[in-house]
Amino acid sequence: MSRAERLLQDFRACQGPFPYKELLRLLGNLGYSDKTANGGSGRKFVHDKTKHIIRFHEPHPDKEIKLYLVRQIRDTLEEQGLI
Repeated sequence: MSRAERLLQDFRACQGPFPYKELLRLLGNLGYSDKTANGGSGRKFVHDKTKHIIRFHEPHPDKEIKLYLVRQIRDTLEEQGLI
């Protein structure tokens, strides 16, 4: 199993906080690019082919995203047919 497959498996099975850096890697693997325009903690990721947008705030001071956000992103990726 590749690292990308393992990361996706971990994300789909996640039932608690998920490391922010791992989420960035996962979104990149799925074809999303960070299109954040300015400073601040707001983040915008756009899918390279479909132009689908995912927006959320970078967690701070923690470096893990909370479960509610994991669920929202997971549901969005499932709706887009990416996972």
